[in-house]
Amino acid sequence: MSKILFIYEGKNSERKFCKLIIDKYFPTKRKHKEYVSFRTNIYALYDELRKDDGLDIVSLVTEKAKKRGSIEEYNKLKNGGFAEIYLIFDFDPQGHLDEYQKINISKIKKMVKFFDNETTMGKIYLNYPMIESFKHFTSIPDVNYNSYVVRLEDCKKYKEHINDISVITHYGLITEEQLDNIISQNLDKYSYISSKSLDTYSDYIKNFSQYKLLNIQLKKLKECRVIYIFNTAVFWGIDYFGEKNYNKYNIVKNDKVLKMNV
Repeated sequence: MSKILFIYEGKNSERKFCKLIIDKYFPTKRKHKEYVSFRTNIYALYDELRKDDGLDIVSLVTEKAKKRGSIEEYNKLKNGGFAEIYLIFDFDPQGHLDEYQKINISKIKKMVKFFDNETTMGKIYLNYPMIESFKHFTSIPDVNYNSYVVRLEDCKKYKEHINDISVITHYGLITEEQLDNIISQNLDKYSYISSKSLDTYSDYIKNFSQYKLLNIQLKKLKECRVIYIFNTAVFWGIDYFGEKNYNKYNIVKNDKVLKMNV
């Protein structure tokens, strides 16, 4: 049986997101899903891949699991058989400044360009500033979601901030209706910050990409030292299941209740 591999950055929040959101609400009957932690950030991933141009992401993660004695993860990886590979990582700019206190834009752009196909090298989902952006809702729906940003200097305290304000107390308590709203609000927010239509699935394919969103975020960061709160991992259900799922979320997005007054 061919399998789907998810490689995520950390050990806790990402694992909960995968197990309690992706596994629960996006079942794949014909393909088994495996989840493993890379346990370091996207910039470290870039550096390790640069050491060996011929090294693929599965081989790298397998070797890391073996070195740290993660037998369960190593066993998941060693036999391969992955038809699609997805990576869930944080943008988290505050943690990736160089000696001049600047984000290494070249690295992040190369990574997003490199990981753009799930059937070859892998497809990346970059979250702003981190996976916890999934919970950045004071209510669901949240009429202020399009306006939410985080300042560069506040990124280090973002997890604490979210725990204080979020209506989501645990990933496992999210209902399907609430998830539909969260996905729809991120779609609506992309239209808002990009001035691009996402009225149809064709619009989504044409106008949205991780690279386009990254450039929007980098421009905002340069101009204002803030980034838009945005979670792209929730788009996995659209990318994998296609137009049917998109239309479901688009119906919610177009509901007048979710029209932002920002």
